[in-house]
Amino acid sequence: MGLPLLLVTLTVSAVVVHVARYWRPFAFVASVGATIVLVWSVQNASIGKFDLLGLSFTFQPLSRDYMLAAMALSGALAIATSFGETRRTLGFLFWSWIVWLVALLVDDFVVGVFAWAAGLAVMVIAMEPRRMRRVGGAAYFLVLIIIASALLLLGHRFAQLYPLTPDQISLLETSILFLAWGLGLLLAMVPFMLWLGPMADETPLPIIAVLLGLGQPIGLWLLYELIGQYPRLNELSNLTTIFQVGGISAILVGGALCALERRAARLMSFAALLALGFVFMDLGRNSLEGITNAVLEMFARALGLTLMAASITVAREIENRLLNYVAIPVFILGAMMLAGIAPGIVLATRWNLLLELEATDMRLFYLAMLATAGVLIGAARFILSWLDQLGPQPDWEEEFVPPASIPDFQMPLLARARSSARRRVSDFFARMVESLPSPLRRVFGGVSREWRTAAGILLLIVLGGFVLYFNVTPASWYARALETTQQMTFLR
Repeated sequence: MGLPLLLVTLTVSAVVVHVARYWRPFAFVASVGATIVLVWSVQNASIGKFDLLGLSFTFQPLSRDYMLAAMALSGALAIATSFGETRRTLGFLFWSWIVWLVALLVDDFVVGVFAWAAGLAVMVIAMEPRRMRRVGGAAYFLVLIIIASALLLLGHRFAQLYPLTPDQISLLETSILFLAWGLGLLLAMVPFMLWLGPMADETPLPIIAVLLGLGQPIGLWLLYELIGQYPRLNELSNLTTIFQVGGISAILVGGALCALERRAARLMSFAALLALGFVFMDLGRNSLEGITNAVLEMFARALGLTLMAASITVAREIENRLLNYVAIPVFILGAMMLAGIAPGIVLATRWNLLLELEATDMRLFYLAMLATAGVLIGAARFILSWLDQLGPQPDWEEEFVPPASIPDFQMPLLARARSSARRRVSDFFARMVESLPSPLRRVFGGVSREWRTAAGILLLIVLGGFVLYFNVTPASWYARALETTQQMTFLR
């Protein structure tokens, strides 16, 4: 499957999910179907170099593995979102990947930056700040997207000018400066993380997980592709020092903010900042082993954010005590992944980095350990408040009383059409149920009432089981990451 067909498949899947959101069962089925189709499509996509519209695209093994993880995790978050009453943001979990896929595959840095920025702008639309009656976080982020894109393009231009005057090292230094500013703004690196809190306050948790866990690392991919085109960006500049300083700063600040936070969205954002700091520390080692560990850290970071967002979303949308008792361990697993203490490959890569930090500066080692404890403190505080909010088991014998609805003549034309279509479908299924024998009718009624609980528990069990499998098979995952990292064209 080539890039055009893959883009068409991704677009059609996003449209189907976006339309199906108006009726919950259709939204669930469409989310499951879109996830399966997209994972299969990416798995069977052709690897190699091809041209389209005058641009060159390369589907490298690592970019395909990244897209596989992105489609699977985005699909899991879409399934979790489909259980709720409000599913406005469901389609946005796939919309951004239409342009982010281009950013991952295109060989032109300028086009990649525009595609990355376009995907981030779609995430701003998904925040729907007007409905939340808050526009601070979305406005901050939108302005930063514009400024950061300009800084990245300026850095690229200075890198292009350097071969004309190879004795002017200041051009490379200026290029790195603009690239660091641009990426620092969009990656929320210290001290550019001021938009994280306001943005988190008005953003649904699945959107936060996709934005921070999957959308942000595309900027690092673009940076390393640029280094592949201009190797002296890394050889004659202080890029590794910037990675090291930015990484340790993000670890310390992220851990401190987590310890003071008990709101879910902000806790996820600050924990992601801490995990991103370890990614930068690995990249600052400037070695194949460091880049491989950074790839594993980024995947674990995205997986941890997905578990936290999915568990909280499902538990909030489905009021069931048993489901909450399944969701809480899944949330703990996600927090442990971000903290880097989940037994397995995450702990191994994180501990190797901490040992190197201990050998260079013992004070930074202890501060990094305290920052890790900060994530655990914030997660514990949130879980305690979660347990306090668990109410009594609802009485299923009590008849459900639907909320008062708005008369059709007061609705807009499009809303009236949707309401009419939804009512016709509901009446059709009601007539089908009435035609069934009484025992089957009772079974069908029980299934229709409890299907969300069963599906939600199944989703959380699958996610938790995958995390356990990921952590108990470290050798295979490290070998896979090392194999794909070695095949990156800009590392050859």
